[in-house]
Amino acid sequence: MKLKDWTIIFLCIVLGGSLLTVASTRMDSIHTAREDMGLVANTSLENAPPSLAFATVAMGAFRGLIVDILWMRADNLKQEGKFFDAKQLAEWITTLQPRFAAVWDFQAWNMAYNISVAIPNTQPEERWRWVRNGYELLRDRAIELNPKSISLYRSLAWIFQHKIGGVTDDVHWYYKRELALSMRSVLGDDPSNDYFQSLSRQPDSLEAMFSDDGIAVPFLKELQQTDELFLDRKKIVDNYLALRQTPGRFKKESFDVVDRYRGTPAIEAFDLFAKAWQLRHVWKFDIDFMNELNHTYGPVNIDDPNERLPLNWEHPAAHAIYWGALGLEKAGRSEQYRIDEKNTDRIIFHGLQMLYRTGKVVLYDVPGQEPTIYSLPDLRMFRSCDEIWEKVIEKYESFEGGNPKAVRGGHKNFLENAVMLFYQAGHERYARRIYRQLQKEHLYDPQGFKRTEYEAPMITFLRGRLKSELEGVGINDATEFIMSVLIKSYFYYAIHEDDNAAGQENLAQQVYDIYQQSMGLAEAQRIGLPPMDWFRYQAFVAYLNDPMYPEQMRRSLMGRIQVERPDLFEKLLKQENWLREQIQKQQQKQK
Repeated sequence: MKLKDWTIIFLCIVLGGSLLTVASTRMDSIHTAREDMGLVANTSLENAPPSLAFATVAMGAFRGLIVDILWMRADNLKQEGKFFDAKQLAEWITTLQPRFAAVWDFQAWNMAYNISVAIPNTQPEERWRWVRNGYELLRDRAIELNPKSISLYRSLAWIFQHKIGGVTDDVHWYYKRELALSMRSVLGDDPSNDYFQSLSRQPDSLEAMFSDDGIAVPFLKELQQTDELFLDRKKIVDNYLALRQTPGRFKKESFDVVDRYRGTPAIEAFDLFAKAWQLRHVWKFDIDFMNELNHTYGPVNIDDPNERLPLNWEHPAAHAIYWGALGLEKAGRSEQYRIDEKNTDRIIFHGLQMLYRTGKVVLYDVPGQEPTIYSLPDLRMFRSCDEIWEKVIEKYESFEGGNPKAVRGGHKNFLENAVMLFYQAGHERYARRIYRQLQKEHLYDPQGFKRTEYEAPMITFLRGRLKSELEGVGINDATEFIMSVLIKSYFYYAIHEDDNAAGQENLAQQVYDIYQQSMGLAEAQRIGLPPMDWFRYQAFVAYLNDPMYPEQMRRSLMGRIQVERPDLFEKLLKQENWLREQIQKQQQKQK
C-alpha cells in the first residue's frame, strides 16, 4: 500500500475520532432536550422500583426484543381467554417499557372489562375491585409516566363513562353506588362553588397542619394520643376520614376526641384539609381544574341563568369529563385535530348529555341496608349541553369542512326533546325560549327546505309531535305506556323530585287526551281507554307492589300523598271504593 493511501487512512481516522469527540460533548444537551420533550423511555431512575431499575440497566438493547415477544404472548393469551395470565405479562411489559402507552391501555382494559366480567355477577364487590384496578392503573401510574399521551386520558375517561356510567354490565348499579358514596364522603351531599374554592385554598403539605401556629394542632395531638394508628403522619388523613365514616374500627377514645371537637375551628380546618388531600392524592384531581370545569360545564339554575352550579361529581360522567378535558389540555394539539383528540372531545360531549339525562343522583337510605341508587334527569344541564353542541358543530365545520349534517341533526332532536321535557316539568317560559331557538337555528333543513311544523305555536307543535308518536299505537300499548309513566311519577314523588313527578303526570294526561280524541274516537267501533282515575289507581297499586323500589319508599308514599296531595288521595280512595263495589256486584251476580 502506498504512502498516499496510508496518509488518507490516517487522516480519516483522525477526522472520525475528532467528530466522535465533538459529538460526545453534545450528548448531555441532546439527552436533556429529549427528556424535556418526553422522548426518553426512562427519563430518570431516581426512586424507581428495583424491578424497573434492573430491567432498564441489565437488558440494555435486548429490552425491545423481549417486549415484542411478551407482547405477542400476551395478545395470544387474551385471545384464548386467559386474562389473568395476560395481565401478568402486561405488567412485565410495563416494567420493561413504561413509556409504551398501548400496553398500559391493554392492561387497564383487560382488568376493567375482561377480568371483571369473568367474575360471577353474584360477587359485585369483586367485580368492582377489578374495574377500580383498571382505572387506577391508568390514573395513578400510566398517565404519570406518559403525561403527553392523549389516548391514556381517553381510555381512563371511557372506563368512567362506559363501564361505570353505562348499563352494559350486569352490576353497573353497584359501580355507580360505590363511586357516588366515595365522592359523597369527600364532597358532601350538595357542595357549593364556595366549598370548592375553600378546598382549592388548602395547603398540599401535612407539615402545614402540624406547624406550631396551625389551628388544628391541639386536635391532632389529642387524636394521636388515643391510638397509634394516628401516629403515622402519612396515613393520618386516611385514618381520620375512616374514623368519621366507620368509628367502630377504631378505639372509642379516638371518636370521643372527634365528638369533643365537633363544630370547633380546629376540626373544621383539618376536615377541610383532609378532604382536599383525598381529592389530590387519592383521586388525583387538580382542584383548581375541577373549579374551572364547574364554571365551564356546571348546571345552570333554571330560575337564575346567571348562576352556574358545580358539576355532580358523584356521577361517573363528571369524572369522564374531567379526564377528557385534562387530556385535551395536557396532550391536545389545537392546530391538528387528530382522531384520538376527536374521540376525547366526544367523551366530554356525551358526558354532558349523560348528566342532562341522568345527572341527578339519588341515594335512598334504607335502615340496615346499603342505599339504593337512582339516576334522574337534570334539566339544569341543558344550557351546558347546548353550548358544547354549538362548539362541536363549529369545530367539525372548521376541521372537516362543509356542513356537519349528522351533528346538526342531533342538535335539532336535542332541542325538540328539551322543549317537551321543560314544558312537561312546568317550566313553560323556558320551553318557549328553547322553541324560539329551535325555530331560529333549524327552521330550514340541510337541503334548504322549510320545516313548516316549526311555524306553529309551541303547544300545537308539542301536541303534533305526541300525536305522530302515537300513530299506529293500539289500546294495549297506550294503556301500558300511560301506566309506566304514572308509576314513574309516583316514584319521583316518593323521593321528593316534584318537578319530574309533575312532568310524568302531565305526559300521561297528554297521551291519554290525544289517544282518546285523535285515536280512540276516530273509529266508531274502537274501544276507548278507561277513565284517567282508573289509571292513577292501578299505577299506584302497581308501584306499591313493585319490589324494584325499597319497601320503605313505597310505604312512605301514601302518607305524603295524603298530607300534600289531598285531591289525588281522594281520587285514589274513590277509585278504590268504586272497584270494591264492582267486585261485590259481580260476586252477587254469580250467586
